[in-house]
Amino acid sequence: MIVKMKKVSLVVLESEKERSLDKLRDLGVVHLEFSPEQNEKITELHSKKTLIERALSLLPDTEEEIEQDETGDLSLALEAAEKIDIENQKHFNITDKIHYLEREIDKLSVWGDFKPEDIIELREKGVKVKLYEVTKEQLEQFPESVKTFVISRSKVSLRVAAVFLEDVKIPFEEHQLPERSLSELEKELDEKKKELEIIDKDLVKLVSKRNILESGLEILDEMIEFESAVNSMSGEEKISYITGFVPVKLSDKLKEAASKNGWGIMLSDPSDDDQVPTLVENPKWIRAISPVFNLLGTIPGYKEFDISLWFLMFFSIFWGMIIGDAGYGAIFLFITIFLRIKFKKAPFEPFLLLFITSFSTIAWGGVTGNWFGVESLTKHELFSWMIIPSIASFKSVAEGNVDKLIMHICFVIGAVHLSVAHFINFFRLMPSLKAYSELGWLSVLWALYFLIRSLVLKYPPHPAALWMLGIGLGFVIIFSEQEGNFIKGVKNGFSNLILISLGSIGFFSDIVSYVRLFAVGLATIEVAKSFNTMAAGLGNGAVAIIGSVFILFFGHGLNIILGCMSLIVHGVRLNMLEFSGHLGMEWSGFAYKPFKKLLNKN
Repeated sequence: MIVKMKKVSLVVLESEKERSLDKLRDLGVVHLEFSPEQNEKITELHSKKTLIERALSLLPDTEEEIEQDETGDLSLALEAAEKIDIENQKHFNITDKIHYLEREIDKLSVWGDFKPEDIIELREKGVKVKLYEVTKEQLEQFPESVKTFVISRSKVSLRVAAVFLEDVKIPFEEHQLPERSLSELEKELDEKKKELEIIDKDLVKLVSKRNILESGLEILDEMIEFESAVNSMSGEEKISYITGFVPVKLSDKLKEAASKNGWGIMLSDPSDDDQVPTLVENPKWIRAISPVFNLLGTIPGYKEFDISLWFLMFFSIFWGMIIGDAGYGAIFLFITIFLRIKFKKAPFEPFLLLFITSFSTIAWGGVTGNWFGVESLTKHELFSWMIIPSIASFKSVAEGNVDKLIMHICFVIGAVHLSVAHFINFFRLMPSLKAYSELGWLSVLWALYFLIRSLVLKYPPHPAALWMLGIGLGFVIIFSEQEGNFIKGVKNGFSNLILISLGSIGFFSDIVSYVRLFAVGLATIEVAKSFNTMAAGLGNGAVAIIGSVFILFFGHGLNIILGCMSLIVHGVRLNMLEFSGHLGMEWSGFAYKPFKKLLNKN
């Protein structure tokens, strides 16, 4: 659930504001509202932070185990960052020089190795030597008094040295002499590469400073936060104040600290205009879904909903149906157990989520009789007892039109999932008359479910569907705009008739979108069957067996990866778009982050 907050206004003496903020930071319960403006000190701290962040990004990746220096103070971190920055600039300059030399060597190599000063010396003695790049036809156009030597050839041109004693006009553009010979360039290139190797070794040695740099970042984050708090305190004469938010359950702790330190505080309920941080607290088993929210980076707004429970319940169902293979679920379960044993100190939530979803996958795969896409396993007594024939994956045990029934189940899940959203809205809006519009939307939702059932699955039309649609739209029109004056609310509802009609069409597409659970689950089964058939068709020889094993490992591994990708695309989408859309959620929140010490200082 989303924890209730109180808005805090904290008043202290101007002369005591830094000491008071330090005490408030020790308390660690107030989320402060920081001013967007920055002073010179904060700007300087951010510059230092940028330097260290850049240094960390420049440290090379290495498989070599490098012993880390002990964490130090900020000055050591800045010193290391500057050293890394200097070494990186050297690396950049030398790399740039190497690229330049390689380009020059590449251009000059076609002319061979010669000393430009030798040609200049011959020119001074009256022997003209010039270089040209011409075609075969152009070579024949040189004057007879000019002696030409072909140095190298390509498909389109010739590199030519022309030698003559008297000034002769040659109708081609002369190739300029290089500043240095090919051997000189190659020698410098070798020297630069050796310099680069030394710098790379120095950078690898500096990897030992990673802990110092990371410690420096933590120190700077704390300093920036504190200086931002100081900068955010407004003052009039000898008084300074700052505002923030505190969870209601921690407000007594704040009052006690205020009384002890001589602060003036005022606690009030947040107004509609306040940007209130969101703190979500749930029982441990519901927190299993938090890794998904963390991965998505989504936080509900303070006045929105915590859908953790519903997200966990339906995401687990979606996971089981999309993966759809009990064998894969068993693999997930064994991997989860192994990782939990190996990483005992890691947060428990991700493992709990994997436990829940693994059992969900095993359950759905078990009742549909799908174990690694192997049909023969459906007849084994170890697996056959759990199969429900009406939704079985294989024809050998299936009864009736399985695809039709599973699609029907998907539509029922969709209608129930979206109904939960409207029930939540109904209880949130009570006792306002506006709440009854949600009952109208519920009626429209189930009317459209019956319509989809008829259109897609060819069931007979439900006799009550049109009545449910009409009554539902009537409720929405009458109650959706009720803000006080009943008659005015009804008029406003009728004025929004087009939007309401379009909204009901959206309901239709939202319910239909749940059929993706059937489609993706079916694809997973068919891919597994296909790879099994390929592996079985290779024969019984030793080479064939090795090939079969490879195909099975590759095929099922690929299938699992594709299934997991589908979970992100489809399983998350149905919660974050369809369900959240019916709740009216915008995920506009930001996390509650209390002003507190980030480092443990003994």
